[in-house]
Amino acid sequence: HLSAAGHEVLAVVRPGTPADLPAALLLRANLETPGDWQAALAACDAVIHLAARYRIGGVDRREMAAANIEATRHVLEAAWRAGVGRIVHVSSTAALGETGAGPGDENSRHNGRFRSFYEQTKHVGHGLAEAMQQRGAPLIIAIPGGIFGPGDQSDLAQVLGQFVHGKLPMQVASESRFQLCPVDADCDGLRRVVEHGVIGRNYLLTGATVGMAQLIERAAAVAGLPLPKKVQPASLRWPARICDALRPLGIRLPLSKEALQVMDGSSYLYSSARAESELGWPWLDHCSTFGERFDEYVRTLLPTATGSKGA
Repeated sequence: HLSAAGHEVLAVVRPGTPADLPAALLLRANLETPGDWQAALAACDAVIHLAARYRIGGVDRREMAAANIEATRHVLEAAWRAGVGRIVHVSSTAALGETGAGPGDENSRHNGRFRSFYEQTKHVGHGLAEAMQQRGAPLIIAIPGGIFGPGDQSDLAQVLGQFVHGKLPMQVASESRFQLCPVDADCDGLRRVVEHGVIGRNYLLTGATVGMAQLIERAAAVAGLPLPKKVQPASLRWPARICDALRPLGIRLPLSKEALQVMDGSSYLYSSARAESELGWPWLDHCSTFGERFDEYVRTLLPTATGSKGA
């Protein structure tokens, strides 16, 4: 999106990580420690910090804190010292916390109950960015909700992939609600924040309100599969502990103690009215077309034979 809009892009990529960014100049660096990458910021008109580690359950806490907190501190402070005129920190609705019935807005504050270590680290990183805003840094905070699309390796993508391949015999019975937006729509929102966002303001970039049961139902309709049995969270506590114990061995299963905490009936629902009114980001349009876009995504997860049959 940035390249298509005429921007020259320098992308800082973690060493050893594949990167298919033909329109960008790549710089391999570890943002968790100061280094030569900081000098490159002086040539930039704007910096977008969206590097983070996301995983629910079985996480390396030291590694996640280094990425979501220390790297955030290093990048934002280095960009400010380098004289970058526009700095965008990409936060998360998790950083603002649950909303109950909602909707929350950019002024919402976390109630202090963290359902995952990811949520806690993103909250701390968000606080670092806000503190810099108050100190006068030319900083804007973009706050996406959940996203989906090509290349997604999240727990949600894993659950959907296992389901459409017939490997998800049950689902957690949960009333938790959250928001999802196609990744390309969120990227368009970030471009608008960089180009038109007001320094010192924050912008939510959320999507349609959904729940896991609704997503599984849509995936079942696309794949032509029966719905998996719903199981109460209390009966999955011991299996979740076993799954957590297997993760250090490289066996990643879509169940964990943290996942059960996340699916406790809480809701993270936020309005993107500010981004729509000030940046022209078509939030309501993205919400109305969610079903169609999500179904398209599920089709990309189908086994090859199933996908060719419907072609």
